[in-house]
Amino acid sequence: MGQSDDLFRQAQDAEKDRKKKEKKEKWAKREKKFWKAFLFTEDGKPKSGLLIYTFCMSFLFLAIYIVAFNYLIEWLTPLMAGLPTLLSNLLQSLAVSLIGILIGWLLHKVIKDKRVIFGTFLWLAFYLILVLVSLLIMLRGTGTIGLFLNFYLWFMVIPVLTGLAASFGMYKKDYVPPKQQTEQAPWKQYSQRR
Repeated sequence: MGQSDDLFRQAQDAEKDRKKKEKKEKWAKREKKFWKAFLFTEDGKPKSGLLIYTFCMSFLFLAIYIVAFNYLIEWLTPLMAGLPTLLSNLLQSLAVSLIGILIGWLLHKVIKDKRVIFGTFLWLAFYLILVLVSLLIMLRGTGTIGLFLNFYLWFMVIPVLTGLAASFGMYKKDYVPPKQQTEQAPWKQYSQRR
C-alpha cells in the first residue's frame, strides 16, 4: 500500500510540475508578444504605433497630474481651510481630474487617431494596478496600508478613473473604424467605373 501511495504522489507532483512549466511557457510567450509590439519593422516603423504613442503619452499625463497636484493643492488649500477634510480632498482631487480631462479633450480634438487618449488612460489604469499590487506587498505588516490606500484614492484613483471615463466617452463618440478595402478583380473595378 505504501508504494502505491508514493507512486500516486509522484504522479501528482509530476503533473503539477508539468502544469507549472506549461503555465510558465505560456506567460513567457505572452511577454515576448507584448514587448515585440515596441520593436520596429525592417523599414524602421513601429510595429504598433498606437501602443507606442499611448505609452509615451501616459508619461506626459503622469507629469501633468504631478504638476497639477503640486501647484493646485498649494493654491487651493488656503481657500478650503474651513471645509471638512473629506470635502476639501474631494474638491482638490476633482479639480486635478478636471485639468487632466480638459488637456485630454484638447489633445483628443487635435490628434487624428481618436483612440490615443483613451489608450493613454488605459495605460494609467494599468499603472494604478501595478502600484496597488506592489505597494500592498511592500507595506504588508507595517500597519501603513490604510494611509497608503487613503493617499492612493485621492491622488491616483479619482483622477485616473474620471479621465478614463471621460476619454472612453470621447472615444465612443468620435472614433470611426477605418473601412476595410477588399481586393476586387480588375474586371469588377472596371465595370463599377462605367
